[in-house]
Amino acid sequence: MRSLHGLLCAASIVAFCNPAIADSTVDYSIGGGRTSNVFKDPTLLSSPFSEAKLAFRGSLSLEDAQLAYSLTASVRRIARYHFADERRAGVEIGYMRELGEGVKLTLKAGIEHRRDGDLFLALPGLLIGYSKADIASAASAGITAEHGGGKSHFTAALSSLDRGKADFTLAGLPRTQLEADNRLFDLTAGHIRPLLGGEIGATLQYRTNRIPAGEQDRLNRYPAHALRGSLAYGCTFAEAVTVMAEAGVLRIGSPELGRTVERSRPFLKAELAVQLPRDTVFKAKLARDIQLADIDDPLGEDVRTVGLSLETALTEKLKLGLAFEHAYSDWLYYDYRTHTTATTATLTYTLAKGTAVALEYSHLVRRETDKAADFKVDGLAMRLSGSF
Repeated sequence: MRSLHGLLCAASIVAFCNPAIADSTVDYSIGGGRTSNVFKDPTLLSSPFSEAKLAFRGSLSLEDAQLAYSLTASVRRIARYHFADERRAGVEIGYMRELGEGVKLTLKAGIEHRRDGDLFLALPGLLIGYSKADIASAASAGITAEHGGGKSHFTAALSSLDRGKADFTLAGLPRTQLEADNRLFDLTAGHIRPLLGGEIGATLQYRTNRIPAGEQDRLNRYPAHALRGSLAYGCTFAEAVTVMAEAGVLRIGSPELGRTVERSRPFLKAELAVQLPRDTVFKAKLARDIQLADIDDPLGEDVRTVGLSLETALTEKLKLGLAFEHAYSDWLYYDYRTHTTATTATLTYTLAKGTAVALEYSHLVRRETDKAADFKVDGLAMRLSGSF
């Protein structure tokens, strides 16, 4: 809980030192529940858990510019396996300035300390876990210019994940780095303009993921890059139906990519939102993209996702939310595939302005090429959240 206490102190100091800041908000969430599979693997180890989240965010006007900031902290405690407890604390700052008529500069930077754990080895009568601390950071710079009836944009972003060494629960095992560090660099440029009551846009994106040379073979993680070109169109019909579709071609490259692996693949992103009677909203999404970071494969994954959601008001204060998502991942380094299906149902009751209590049931099923790695997870959680 020290992260939450530290955030409260920092928020108080910022508010006291800057009484002119009126646009500031504190978001909070506390709750708990039970999961049937803590580590999301075939061991199927269950446990109750408790969690708390706190965020302090605000903005400050500076003549022709605006400064936005946020401080966040969260804790998740696993009752039976404390080495898997999660603690996070981070800060993010954004700066926006008008450089001229129709020209805007945006800068963002953030850093987060993450401490969590996982299961290393499970044998009859012997369970070895570990905990580690990672540092995640990100920075970006973007410029937007309005001209000729349209808008052009360019963004350069760098995200970094520095992995900490694992501290094992079994005495005598030395601290060891189990995962490789990575640096993901992203360059995106595009142009958007009105067309037929909506907007059409073209985007060119280049991403490259860098892995330290000394960690590649040792930790089985390799660099890769991807180049993508796409066209998008979005429109709202009758103020009730919103459609956005983007399609293009993506090309993946890496010295470690096998000769038989297809390098050019489709890119797709489509979203549909429909406002139905009785305060009901239906949403659907379809996507296909190459993931280079936060993956299980050593190189990259071709991920295809289908999602559906429905939110409806049962009464003035009671809402029901249903969500379904299926993700198919085709690994690029190994000849391997995974299928993940997630379903959630959430009942949310509004107690007062800015405060609500939610009861959530979740069900996840994972299927892999190696059938011995299949697993499922059932979870039940209750949370009280709000802002002031």
